Parts: sequence; structure tokens; C-alpha cells
Amino acid sequence: MAAQSFSALGSVRDEALCQPAGYTVGFFNGVLNTASQAGEGMGSLQGLIGDEVNDESVQYENFYNHSGGVMQDLAETFVQRAAEIDRSGELGARWEFFWDSLSGDQGLVASLTTRLPAAASLMDAIHTSLSTRIVAFTASLFTSQAPTQADYASHNTRLDALLVQKQKLMLVAHSQGNLFMNQAYDYIEPKAGRSVAAVHVAPASPTLRGPHVLADIDLVINAMRAQGLASVPPANISLPYSRFDVTGHFFAETYLDAARSARSLVASLVETAMDSLQTPETVGSPGAFTVTLTWDGPGDVDLHTFEPTGTHVYYDHPVGHAGFLDVDNTVGYGPEHYYAACDSRTLQTGAYAIVIDNFDKTPGRQATVQVASSREGVIFTAKLPVGTASTPVVSVLVSQDQKGRFRFAAQ
Repeated sequence: MAAQSFSALGSVRDEALCQPAGYTVGFFNGVLNTASQAGEGMGSLQGLIGDEVNDESVQYENFYNHSGGVMQDLAETFVQRAAEIDRSGELGARWEFFWDSLSGDQGLVASLTTRLPAAASLMDAIHTSLSTRIVAFTASLFTSQAPTQADYASHNTRLDALLVQKQKLMLVAHSQGNLFMNQAYDYIEPKAGRSVAAVHVAPASPTLRGPHVLADIDLVINAMRAQGLASVPPANISLPYSRFDVTGHFFAETYLDAARSARSLVASLVETAMDSLQTPETVGSPGAFTVTLTWDGPGDVDLHTFEPTGTHVYYDHPVGHAGFLDVDNTVGYGPEHYYAACDSRTLQTGAYAIVIDNFDKTPGRQATVQVASSREGVIFTAKLPVGTASTPVVSVLVSQDQKGRFRFAAQ
């Protein structure tokens, strides 16, 4: 078997099915984010950058990682205790005292407690609560939510697919997401070269792969530095406080806040990085859906797709009736890449059976198989051992709704 590539030259592209080559902005979310909040963060980034840069389309991918912990209730503590000692409500509205208690600046605190001695208990309570929470919170960045090899494999495989599809890669990370992004960048940069760039926002990482933005009021990153849990970059922008994000750390609420200057700095760094990117010289194509295979060492693992009409698409028959194997790797690590037709007249409805095969029977291999559609992004990822026999992985179901729109699901 010889390495080969195939591209369906001259095929009709249905823009409702396939995105044209351009930029992909990959967002690596930070701490305190549910999946929904990470999606909102990516949406905020999309609002900042837009859907077209340098006359090329921009698509967005969420490289989600789970996070835990919350400090927003510190603000609630302030308001509740302030109400107990000052029924006029004036103290509860004076958020500068809240920030001074957290930052350790005793100037205004001393002035306040001279005029209102009972406020000392409020300041002590907030400072104690912060100290306790921040130690546990920052420690969790490196323990309870530590990156896993499965996370890495999923991110790496997706970047392989996007690079194959000639996408310029703009990676943006927030907080703990910088730890994930650093690994992803180090994986793809040797292949992508000047087709990938990174921007760090509130980095919780000791090393950087590009320029960064870190606010002086960011309590989470400042606490990491103070507690000695990690060496983090210096703050490089001064921001006023806001009651809408008492941590000074949230992505949308602080760093992309339209009322403060971090937003324009992030925009400038991303714009400069995107201007520098070059289109990768790769041989793959986007598809209505794609299947990407990677594995963890030398050897030859093969991707097989059985289309709804029974056509078997693989290294010896790369052209199917509904799709194509356009990247076949025989050396090691992958990727191998199948894409379904972008022409709605060619794309078939039904089940596409995805199978992998250990061609040269190299023992001990682990493979990652990932399915993505042009609209939904990644819809399936599995990391699994590669046996000596062919291994069925997943079926991709293509259907049409009552309006004729194609739907993609994995089962």
C-alpha cells in the first residue's frame, strides 16, 4: 500500500453543507465555565472578531474543558454583611471597600472602620473567605481538573483535521484553557508552521506560545502568583473594578467588557496574529461531515468507510459515491481523513459505517477517531485500542428534515 491523497476537483460545493477554507478560531475555555458558559465565551469572541477577516470566512470551534469552583458568592457576602451593619444601604453600594478588602489595601478600609467600627468584621470576613477559597480554587487548576490524555488526543485530532482542510488556525485561551492550548499548540505547530498562532488571556500557565493579556485586578491569577502554585506572566494592563465580575477574571465580563480597555487589546493581538497566518499547503478538503483518524505511534492504521449504498472507501479505493479518502498515512500517528461530498446531489442519506484496521499489526496502539459536521463541529470522539482485527467504531447517520436540510448524528 502506498501513501496517497485524493481531492475531488471540480465538485460542486453547497455552502449550506460545507464551509470554505479560511480561518478557524479555536477557543480554550477557562475555569468556572459550564459547557454553556464556554459556548457563551466563544460567542463573545465571535462578536469581537466577526465572521470574515481579510475577505476570508472565519469559523469557530470550542475546545471545551471542564472546570470547577466559584467565588461570585463573595459579593453576596459583602452585600449581606453590609446590610447587617449599615441599614442605610450606603456601605453595600460602596464596592471600592469590597475591592480594597480583597486586595489588602488598608487605606480606605482604615478610614471606613474609623467612621464605622462594625465594618471591621465585614472586612475580616471577606478577607478570610477569600484566603480559604482561593487556595483551594487555584490548587484545583492542577489537580481535580487536570488535563487527561483523552482531552489531549481529542484536541490534537481536531487540529489535524482542520489543518488537513486548509484552515488557518487562530488559538485563543482563557485561564486554565491556556494549559490545554499550550499542549495543542506544541502538537500542531511542527506541522502547521506559520498557519497557527496563539493569544493568551488571563493565562494560568507558566509558559506562553504567543502574546498575552493579564489584568492587574485578576484575583484568580494574582492569587496563583501569591500562593506560589505556579509562575504566571506579569499583569500588562490596568483595569478599573466592576461589580459585574468580582473576580476580575471572567472572559466576557472583564476581558471582553466593552466598557474597559482589555477588549481592544485582545482584539488587536488577535487581529495581528491572524494577519500573519498563511494558508497551509495540505491536500485535504472540508466536507458535509468528516472522519479523522490518528494514533499514538509508528505503524499503519487504516480508516475504512462503508457508505449507505455499500461502497467501501479505503486506501485501495479512495473514491466513493458519496465521499472520499483524501489523506492516507502509512508512516505513523496519522491523520487519515474521509470527507463526505459537499454537493447535496451527491451526498447520500443513511448510515456510514466507520471501521479502523491495524494494517501492519503493530501491537499496543491507541487510536482516536473523530467525526465532525460542518455546522455542528465535533459530534463524536472516541479513543480506543487498535486490535489485530478490524474494529467497528461508529455509524454516522445522515438524514434530511422536512425542509430538506441535512442532519448528522453519530451512534
